[in-house]
Amino acid sequence: MKKFIATSMAVLLATPALAGGYNYEQQPTDLLGWSILPYVALRGGATYGNLHYKLDNVKEDVSLNSYQIRTALGLTMEDAARFEIEGSFFTKASKNQDFGELRDVDVSVKNIELMANTYMNIGQFKYVQPFAGLGAGLAFVDTAARVAGIKHSKDSTKFSAMGTLGLSMPFGCFAVDVAARYNYVDVASGMHNFSGDIGVRYMF
Repeated sequence: MKKFIATSMAVLLATPALAGGYNYEQQPTDLLGWSILPYVALRGGATYGNLHYKLDNVKEDVSLNSYQIRTALGLTMEDAARFEIEGSFFTKASKNQDFGELRDVDVSVKNIELMANTYMNIGQFKYVQPFAGLGAGLAFVDTAARVAGIKHSKDSTKFSAMGTLGLSMPFGCFAVDVAARYNYVDVASGMHNFSGDIGVRYMF
């Protein structure tokens, strides 16, 4: 997992350098009458999660906090819409939780997501541009519960969906994005993530 994350970030950070260097000027591609600019993005933020977890026939809501890094490759179309493939890497989140007579159970989640996202601008503004987005993809999740020295764990690949509201601030070929996200993962009895992040896009 660590090698995959390091490789993905290295590729994303190296791509702008290969695009032409300091003096590079954007050259939109015309495709079927659409003006298109590719971009790479790097984002970071924090997540509050709520996992519905069942153990020993008792279901509890487990609150989990984590940090995430998101990397993406995408296309900006007509400066009005974006489509991207995004990889999201969450730090391990854990919490002690009681399940009926089972006390002090250590519940933990490790999560990586691969998403296809679409964003649309809301109106047309010069300096601060609101946008909304929807995404869907796969989550690779490891859930575990440890109690009395015994660990119950499960690796699974599950459906994931995301909704986003944010603000974009363009600076030439760069843009700074601030976003609030709701993310649902179909794991255990359902996991709901609420995230905030800030990121930089480079259009080339």
